[in-house]
Parts: sequence; structure tokens; C-alpha cells
Amino acid sequence: MKRIVVLGSTGSVGRNVLDVVRRHADQFRVVGLAAHRNVDLLRAQCADHPHARFVVTDATAAHTMSSDPARRARFAGGTEASLVDLVRGSEADLVVNALVGFVGLAPTLAALDAGIPVAIANKESIVAGGELLLRASRESGAPLVPIDSEHVAIAQCLAGSSRDDVERVILTASGGALRDRSPETLNHVSVRDVLAHPTWRMGAKITVDCATLVNKGLEIIEAHWLFGLPYEKIDVVIHPQSIVHSVVRFVDGSMIAQMATPDMRIPILYALAYPNRLKSDIGADLLEFPALSFAPVDERRYPCFQLALAAARSGGTAPTVLSAANEVAVEAFLSERLPFTALPELIASALEALPARPVTSLDDVVEADREARRWICEHHTIATREDGR
Repeated sequence: MKRIVVLGSTGSVGRNVLDVVRRHADQFRVVGLAAHRNVDLLRAQCADHPHARFVVTDATAAHTMSSDPARRARFAGGTEASLVDLVRGSEADLVVNALVGFVGLAPTLAALDAGIPVAIANKESIVAGGELLLRASRESGAPLVPIDSEHVAIAQCLAGSSRDDVERVILTASGGALRDRSPETLNHVSVRDVLAHPTWRMGAKITVDCATLVNKGLEIIEAHWLFGLPYEKIDVVIHPQSIVHSVVRFVDGSMIAQMATPDMRIPILYALAYPNRLKSDIGADLLEFPALSFAPVDERRYPCFQLALAAARSGGTAPTVLSAANEVAVEAFLSERLPFTALPELIASALEALPARPVTSLDDVVEADREARRWICEHHTIATREDGR
């Protein structure tokens, strides 16, 4: 039985992970849970997994959870640093990183350094620290297994193939909730408009990233690190139906595509069971799929996507600045302190003001993240959290 720690257990991906665990209770046992502030749901998860240690990173939520005598012995801390302690002290066989944001980097690195495999849905940690994570994975031998449907698809399409045989990898993008709107009408879209994703049910931050196509920029950077592919071999196309999750085109002209219902439990099961496969009743028959269509990315509609590509090509700390600026911008949009069309301006200003520097250690990445958030706080009229994060 595989012992699992779930970081971000109360988020969209985390809840789906626990649903997969429930469906395969003979294969997996949860030994650790981590959340930010959703105390009510975490309490229910702790009840479902009575032997799991748990962490909440919000101070107020931590006080609430630790005040319960029945759970106090399993409480592992109330800060972001306690995520690392949970990973190191859990004796897990697998850490699932379903966190949102830069906070996911340190516990991922800690797990890999300790030789614990990581199933990762936390885009930002790979974008900011991909070189560090891949180095730690190589040195310890612990694999970094993707959970994102696009990268799970690529992994399956590439199985048994040499990278020299690959002409191009094509990530598919739904286009987000605003894909059919004219760019001229985006000035007054609401948070509700942006969160109304047509095919996926995800957390708020990634749903906004889908609408700006920042998520595909981040996924290109992820694919670069996870599969050792140069950026010129990675493309994106718009695929509204979200059935084909990625395509690999080989040098002989043949293509292999991975298809599945847009249900995160399918790639999650792949990641949890890796390198094996488990039988599942999730999914659809081929004849149930709609007609499939593909289109190029409209650069005018998705200016943030071009910013993400530019940061990827710059390398060094540029992807960290991109990710940090995007986090701050999305948080401000979701709290209605920034209009949707101002997101690219904020991200572009941070990238322009903070030139890329080499990344040699975790400290380089942490400082770049802090610097980006601090610069935005000083130069843009949007409020941020008191710690600058």
C-alpha cells in the first residue's frame, strides 16, 4: 500500500486526489494532509483519514485546528515552513503537491532531496525552480511525476520513444471562458464571467490563468523541464472540447495523441499509480466524444501568453518573476481590485523592471519571487498581503 501526503488537500485537485484514494482504498493510504485555511473541509478530511498528520498554513486557521484536543497530537504546525516538516516527518512513499503558487517549491524540493517521489500539479514550483527540482530528482533518484493532464498525456505519448525522434510536442488549450468573446469586449468582464470555464472544474486561480492563457505559458516551461525539450519544439493549439490533452509529432510525420474525458481524476490516478496502471470506471466511450476541432492561438486575445513565452526564453529568474507577478495580478483581479485587461500590463512591467539573473540555488529563486512581489507593491496601486506574498 502506497503511503501518501496530500499538500493542498482542500483545493480542487486535492479533493479529486482524495476521491481517487477513496475509490482505490486498497492501494493508497493518506498519512499527511495540508491546507491553507479551509478548516471545515480539513476537519472532514481528518475524520476520513484518522491516522494522517495535518498542517494548516494560515495562523488563524492553525489556532482553530490545534485547539481541538482530539486532533492536537496529529497537528504538525501552522506556517508555510511546516509543509516541509510534514513532508520530512511523514514517512511517505509519495508526496502529492496540489498547492497553488510559489509556496509549493520548498516542500517539493524537500521531498525529492529525501528521495520521496512527487506527483505534482503545482505549476509555479516547476516554473520557478525547475532546474533545482530536476537536479534533486536526478541526484536522489526520486521521480517527479506530472499531474497536469497535458503533461500526463505527453508522458504517455513519449513512452518508449527517443527524444531525437520527436519533431514537436503540442499542448492543447481550451481557450478559457472568454475564448469566444471579441478582445474589444474584455474591458468590463467580471470575475464570474472569467470563472465560468466551459469544460473543466478547477480552482479560481488556474481558471483565471486559462482565460489569459498564462497556464499554457507555464505548461510550456513545465514541459521544457519535465521532458528535456527545447522551447522551439513545444507548441500550443486551441482545442475547445478538451478531449485531446496533448499530441506528439514525430520526425517521420506520424502523430500520437492522448485522449480522455476532461476529468482530473484520470491524470491523478495515472500519477498516483505510476509506474503502474489501475483499473478505473472514470471516463467515456470514444463514440460519446463530440466532434473535435483545433485552431491556432490568437495572440491579440492572449497577450499574457506571449509574455510567458518571452520569460521562458529569457530563462534564469524571469519565469519566477512571471509567476510571482501573475499570482499577485490574479489575486487582485479575483478580489476585484484590478480589471481583467490590466493583468498583462502588470506582468509586463515586472518583467521589464527585473531583468533575468542566473539560478544556482533555492535562495536565488526565493529572492527573485520576493523582489517581484515587492516591486509590484511599490509601483502599482493594488494592495497586497502584509508579508508581500
